[in-house]
Amino acid sequence: MSCWFIASNWVYFWLKFMTYGQLGWVDAIGFGFALILEIPSGAIADMLGKRKTILFGMITGFIGVMIMTFSGSLIGMTTGWVITQICYAFYSGASEALVYDSMKDLKIENEFDGVVTKASSIESITGAVATLVGGFVYYYNNQLPHFLWGMGFFLGIIASYFFIEPKIDTVKFSFKKYLNQLLAGVRELTQTELKKYIGFFFVLVGVYYLYSWGFVRPAIATSFGFLSREQAIILPALTILGAFLVRLIPKFKNYVSDVTGLVILSIFMSVGFLLSMFNLGWFGLIPMIFIAIAGHLATPWISIIVNKKIESKDRATTLSTIALLTKLPYVLIVITVGKMVEAGTLGTFNLYTGIVVITVALISLLFFRAK
Repeated sequence: MSCWFIASNWVYFWLKFMTYGQLGWVDAIGFGFALILEIPSGAIADMLGKRKTILFGMITGFIGVMIMTFSGSLIGMTTGWVITQICYAFYSGASEALVYDSMKDLKIENEFDGVVTKASSIESITGAVATLVGGFVYYYNNQLPHFLWGMGFFLGIIASYFFIEPKIDTVKFSFKKYLNQLLAGVRELTQTELKKYIGFFFVLVGVYYLYSWGFVRPAIATSFGFLSREQAIILPALTILGAFLVRLIPKFKNYVSDVTGLVILSIFMSVGFLLSMFNLGWFGLIPMIFIAIAGHLATPWISIIVNKKIESKDRATTLSTIALLTKLPYVLIVITVGKMVEAGTLGTFNLYTGIVVITVALISLLFFRAK
């Protein structure tokens, strides 16, 4: 899942077949489809099994990426991107649920914090190496990074085939239970202590998703003069930095509360976007570092909070509900962002994003203090 051979060059490859405005539409269609799948995929994982859900997701990821690699057309790119979204939707809720429930089977769930941060570090290092390699092979063959990305999913098919389904909370599938499972995940999110964190889901994980998964990051990097070759070095460096810092989360949590930590990360995220308004040249590394630190630390930190506050039987469904919320901002505004990039007003988008992030974070903080 972290074989990001395309991270530094995908925008330039896609722009061979579409404009930035069309790219906004393609992203909106793809991520919108993933959004629709998020909660059902979590319910399917809870009902049919995490292993089968992840395996099916890996198969669709491989097929989708291969279509994008060799289609050579706008329609082919759109079709492949939509199919690939099935993989991310099915993986998002099932993977963490499989890990946590497996640890509960083994009576070692108290070690989850260390496992999730260690896994995040491995993902970051894998992504960094893949990004570095992909940035250089792109100049030999611009299809090769996408092909290698697809082969990552192929390896995922093999690996997930050998997963062992955790025994805990396994139930037989029925349509009635499926609908009840959907509702249970939503109730779990809105009726437990998790609802106090919803604002942070949006402004940290949601905004970082908007930044790193779409064309916002490469567009901002390009505005600083960082093209494919420079991004192939910068992005791995930032990823390795994040991999190092994420291992320190358990130590950070000894000194600051979850709320204080998330507020600090929100400030980092906001400052990063506000600085990105300006034509900083090589100093553009500074806001990119700020955003990367906030995003890399926020995702596993929030994952730890969530997994400790929900029941195993609803875990995958609730995680998928959260994944839906974090993708929602991007789906709603990606078309507008594409038009703004095409019109040369990316700085205005960065200004608005920075203001929204710090505002929502402060409102969330006031909510906690009121409680």
